[in-house]
Amino acid sequence: MRLHTIKEFDPDYRNHFDDKDIVGYDLYAGADKVGSVDDLLVDDTGKIRYLVINTGVWILGKKLLLPIGRARIDYTGHRIAVDEYDSDSS
Repeated sequence: MRLHTIKEFDPDYRNHFDDKDIVGYDLYAGADKVGSVDDLLVDDTGKIRYLVINTGVWILGKKLLLPIGRARIDYTGHRIAVDEYDSDSS
């Protein structure tokens, strides 16, 4: 299965999200902000498979993949929550 960034797959992808584009949302592990969503990876059908997380200074600026199934999206708070996430999971 080939993965594509959301912008590769559909440059106008924001038109399909009805103001619920999660790129740019902050990622929280418990009460701690651990990064933000830089991009989305989708499969050949356009289904979101991974969030590309920019960890900023939390893990020395690494970008990590978070399977979409581990993310809880809070559209109202513009944030993503994950139960367990640490620097050893990279």
